[in-house]
Amino acid sequence: MSQRVSRPTSWQQAIASFPAALRAELDALWETGGVVAPALVDRVRASVGGDLGAAMMRLLPLAQHYAVVPVSHFRVGAVAAGLPAARGKSPVLYLGANYEFEGVALSFTIHAEQCATNNAWLHGERGLSLLAVTAAPCGYCRQFLNELSTAAKLSVLLPAKTQRGFDATPLAKLLPRSFGPTDLDIKGGLMDPALAAPTLALAGRGSRDAVVMAALDAARRSYAPYPTDAAGQFAGVALQFADSAVCAGRYAGNAAYNPSFSPLESVLAFAHTNSPLGVPRRVKRAVLVEVPTLASQRSATEAVLAVVAPRVRLEYFTARVQ
Repeated sequence: MSQRVSRPTSWQQAIASFPAALRAELDALWETGGVVAPALVDRVRASVGGDLGAAMMRLLPLAQHYAVVPVSHFRVGAVAAGLPAARGKSPVLYLGANYEFEGVALSFTIHAEQCATNNAWLHGERGLSLLAVTAAPCGYCRQFLNELSTAAKLSVLLPAKTQRGFDATPLAKLLPRSFGPTDLDIKGGLMDPALAAPTLALAGRGSRDAVVMAALDAARRSYAPYPTDAAGQFAGVALQFADSAVCAGRYAGNAAYNPSFSPLESVLAFAHTNSPLGVPRRVKRAVLVEVPTLASQRSATEAVLAVVAPRVRLEYFTARVQ
């Protein structure tokens, strides 16, 4: 049985702000990760008068504890609402936070909005209905969110000195006259499973290695509708940790290119938000599988890997679309 990790005072204070009947379940998120099931969402909503937005805002202080900020020391939390299973039902909520890396360019930083979106996407969500953030999204994140399959309907919730305690603003208002998938004749968007690759196969050789196959499957599930050569930039990274657990992340392309989300960022963010807080996870293997095009994830993956796991050599494989 794993030893219970002690909680910082800030977490304890955040938990104590909820009604006593909710505290044990919410405190368990420290151990289980940043996913709030609909049944618990229902109970949090009931504690704030039934308002989903208000419930999401109440969870933001918990989301901020996932921040890794050795550079800025500025914690940003985000809570993303998936699509409800049925009309009138509560959706699953996904927590996220900003994640910084020492020793590499600041452009590798994972933003809280990206982290929460990635958490939802890798859990199988097909879109977001709402997104709550502790601070206004930067222009980079607004462009990232504009790629979502549900961007046209997405509203962003921000703290405000109003009776509700927050404002809800449509993404379209936060990013007027936007440039996105429809400008490049792409139907759908990020989180739409129809835009995954039909089938990928390793080039030149087969493999039964579980870590390699996890990276290959992640590459197939990438969102890569913008060809950078003869094919989309399908890419996946799988990490194996010291406990032998394997976690994989996917590439998420963007019409504006720069806000694209790398597969290494994806797996690092997902592993972090779905692990017990305060318990470091040591990487022992890292595998990148990508379809070779005029763009590549290899150098960026090696650069960040050298910081997060300096003793681990990147294993690189190419794949082809069948």
